[in-house]
Formats: sequence, structure tokens, C-alpha cells
Amino acid sequence: MPLDAAQLAPIIEGHAATLRLWIRSRCSSPEDVVQEAFCRLAVQEPPPNNPVAWLYSVSRNLAEKQRRTDKRRHLREQAYAQRKETPREPADRVEVQETLAAVEALPLELRDILVARVWGQLTLEETAQLCGLSTATTFRRYQTALQTLRAKLASNSETR
Repeated sequence: MPLDAAQLAPIIEGHAATLRLWIRSRCSSPEDVVQEAFCRLAVQEPPPNNPVAWLYSVSRNLAEKQRRTDKRRHLREQAYAQRKETPREPADRVEVQETLAAVEALPLELRDILVARVWGQLTLEETAQLCGLSTATTFRRYQTALQTLRAKLASNSETR
């Protein structure tokens, strides 16, 4: 049976402020971490033998989790901001049409592998499984498709 309100109240009153102070150096929102730790304590079945030590341990773990989450979010936001700042030149309509025509001109087994890898963003193993081939054969055909495509596009650009 979890701790009841009469048992939990003195723990909150006696340790919440100290826990927030202790956690403050570990994450950006210590109030949320401490509140989460107390919520977990309130439903912990069976209650820990030493609730205060348990709270410190859980608070530390939650703070570390929040710190990692904040760091990942910050990195994602930075990457997105950099992507947004980099102006992309619109692709030349003729180049897009030539590329699509060159892809469509590939033999079916090469085209399927190329499309699965490039546009489907499948791994070589996933592409091999999809096509019913070995990974080595899939890799060779992928390389052949790229070489054929490069040669075709290079010859098209020379004729312009």
C-alpha cells in the first residue's frame, strides 16, 4: 500500500525546498523534477524503506533525463535553424526532368533498388530483403545504377 497523505505531507514540507535546491544545478526546471519525484513516491508500491533517500535518487535520475532531453531538443532546434537559414536554389526544371527520365530509363531491377535506397531511404539490408536479394548483390546493383545514372546525366549535360 502506497504512502498515505498523512505520511507524505511531512516529507514534502521537510524536503521539497532542499530537493529543489539540490536539483537546481542539474537541470533547467527543478520544480518539475521534484514534483514528478513526489508524484512517483505517492504511488510507489510498496513504499521505499527510506523515502527521503529514494526521493534524492529519483530526482537525480529525472534531472539527468531532463538535461539530456533539453540537450537533444537544443541540437534539433539548432539544426533546423541552420537548415532554414541556408537558402536553397530551386532545381532547374530541365535538370529534374532529365534526371527523372534517366531514372525511368534504368532497367527495372536497378531502378527499384535506386528508388528504395534514395527516395525510400531504406538501408541496404532492407532494400535487399525487399527485392529478395543478398546485400552484396543489392550493393553492386545500387552502385551500377548510380554509375549508369551519372554517365547518362553527364552525357546530357555535354550535349547542352
